[in-house]
Amino acid sequence: MTASDDPEGFTDEELSGPRIDRRTTMKLLAAAGVTGLAGCTSDSGGDGGDGGSGGDGGDGGSEETEAESTESSSSMGGRLQAGWFTGSIDVLDPPYISVGQYFQVAANIFNGLVTLNEDLTIRGDLATDWTVENEGTTMTFNLREGVTFHNGDDFTADDVRYTIERTITQEAPAASKLSTLRPLDEDGVVVEDDYTVTLNFEQAMAPALIYLTRGPGRAATIVSQGAIEEMGEEAYRTAPVGTGPFMVSNHEIGSSLTLDANPDYFETDEDGNQLPYVDGIDLQPIPEAATLVNALQSGDIDFANLIPLQNLDRIQDTDSVTASIAPGVNWYGLAMNQTRDIFSSREARLGISKVIDNESFIETAYFGNALSARGPINKATNWVYREDKPDDQAYDMEAGQQLIEEAGIAGESFSIMVAQGNTRAAQAMRQQLNAAGFEVEIEQVTSSTYWERYENLDYDTTISGSVGDPDPDQSLYNFYRLPDEGGVWNWVNFEDEEVHNLLDEQRRALDRDERRDLLHQLEDRLIQQVPHAYLVHQNDIAAHTDAVSNFTHIPFMRDLSRVMVSR
Repeated sequence: MTASDDPEGFTDEELSGPRIDRRTTMKLLAAAGVTGLAGCTSDSGGDGGDGGSGGDGGDGGSEETEAESTESSSSMGGRLQAGWFTGSIDVLDPPYISVGQYFQVAANIFNGLVTLNEDLTIRGDLATDWTVENEGTTMTFNLREGVTFHNGDDFTADDVRYTIERTITQEAPAASKLSTLRPLDEDGVVVEDDYTVTLNFEQAMAPALIYLTRGPGRAATIVSQGAIEEMGEEAYRTAPVGTGPFMVSNHEIGSSLTLDANPDYFETDEDGNQLPYVDGIDLQPIPEAATLVNALQSGDIDFANLIPLQNLDRIQDTDSVTASIAPGVNWYGLAMNQTRDIFSSREARLGISKVIDNESFIETAYFGNALSARGPINKATNWVYREDKPDDQAYDMEAGQQLIEEAGIAGESFSIMVAQGNTRAAQAMRQQLNAAGFEVEIEQVTSSTYWERYENLDYDTTISGSVGDPDPDQSLYNFYRLPDEGGVWNWVNFEDEEVHNLLDEQRRALDRDERRDLLHQLEDRLIQQVPHAYLVHQNDIAAHTDAVSNFTHIPFMRDLSRVMVSR
C-alpha cells in the first residue's frame, strides 16, 4: 500500500525482508493491535499491563520479565521438567487449536514463515527473505533450503501451499486469518519453485506479516503433508510432525507429553550453537493450582507455563522460584448458552450481568489483582482501548433484579461448568448469583469433557473468553460472527446481524481511525446485547525455578528453545 492509502505510511520496501526494523515492526504491530506488548519483551521490564492469558491474572510488577542472562552454572543439555496448568493437552494441530495453552506447546513444535525477535522486530523463520510488491498485495517468500520435518521429509514451498490450502478448505478456525487472500484457484498461493512461494491478497493487508508469524492462532504455521497423509488427521492432532526445535516422541493425553530436541533443527544462537539447548522437555498436565505450585517449590518441575493469581504470593515468597509476569491480551466473561431458554433473551442476560459486581468478584476470585472488563477490548491494545465504554452492564442490583423479574427467570436454577481445578472463579460467581436469588451449582468436569461440551453447547454457563489474541479482530471475529457464517468459536449461540456486519466492515477498514470507530461501535453493541457478561482482563504469569535460565517472556508465548537447565 502507499503512504496515502495507509495512515502509518507503509511502503513495499519497508515491509520486505530479510528483517524488518523495529520502527516498521512497531507500526505493523500497531496496525494489528499489538502496541501494548512492546514494553514486556527482552530489554524492557514489563509494567504488568492489564491483560492476561489462560488463567488467573496478576497485579503487574514482575519480579523478572527480561530474558535472563545465561549464568555460569547453566549448561546445554539435560531435560526440562515442565508443568502445564491444564487437565490435558488434546490438540496440537495448529489451525485447529482453540485453547491458548495448547498453542504454547505447539509453538515449540512448529515454525511459521516469519517470527518475532525478543525485541519485537520481524525476522525470517522458514523464510530467509521476502519482498512486498503491488502496494502491499503481493508477498513473495524465499524459503530455507535443507530444512526437514521431524519425520525426515524435506520442507519445500509445496508445504506452504498445502498448509494454507488445508486451513482454508477444511474451514479450520484459523482460516479467518486468511480472509483477504485471493481464492486458491485464482493464484492466492503460487509455488514459484521448490523454495519460492507467493501470496496474493485481494487488498493491501500490511498486518498480514504479523499473522504469518509463529504464534497463537496463526494460519500459516507450517504442517507436514507427508506426515498427515501417513498418520491420518486424527493421529496428527495429538502427535504432530513439524520443523520446530522439539518433536513429539510420546503423548499420553491427560498424563504426559514428551518432547525431544530436534537434532536437525536449522536455527542456531548468536555464537553458532545449535538450538534448542536442552535435550528435551518432559511435560505433565497439572490441573490443580496448588499441586502445580507445590511441584515448583519442591523442584519436581522446573517450569510452569501459567500461575493462577491466587497462588502468586506463594511463588513470590519462595526464594528458589521466580515469577515472570507480562501483560496479557484477553478478556473473560460469563458465557450464557443462548440455546437454554433462561438465557435466550437480551433482558435476561443483561439482568444477570447487572447483578454481578465485577470489583467484588475480582477481590474474591483474584485477590483484587485483575482489571475489571467493561467490554471485550483490553487495555494492551491501546490504540483502540477507551475508558468511556457504555455502562449497560454496570453493577446495579436493583435494576438487574427488575430486568430478571421482567424476563421471568427469577429464582431459576442453572449450573456453572468448570474444568477440573479451576473452581475458584466459579465459586465466587456462584456466591454472587445465589445472592441475587438464583439457585446455582458448580459442575466440575475434566478438561477434555469441558471443551467437548462447550463446543457442542452442552452447558448452562461457564467463565471463558479470548486469550492470546493481540488484535481485536482475533478476539471478536470467531466468537461473534453468526454461528453458521464464520463464528467458529461462537459457543454461546449469539446471533446478531449488526455485530456480524460490523465484524466484516472493520476488517475492510485500512484507515486505522475508521477501523477504531467501527470497533467502538462493535464493542458498544456487544456490551448492550450481552453475549457475555464481561468480567476481567488477566495478566500472563509463568514461573520457573533457579535451575532454569535464559527464558524470554513474550506475552502468551512459551518459547523454550533457548532455555537452559542446571542441575
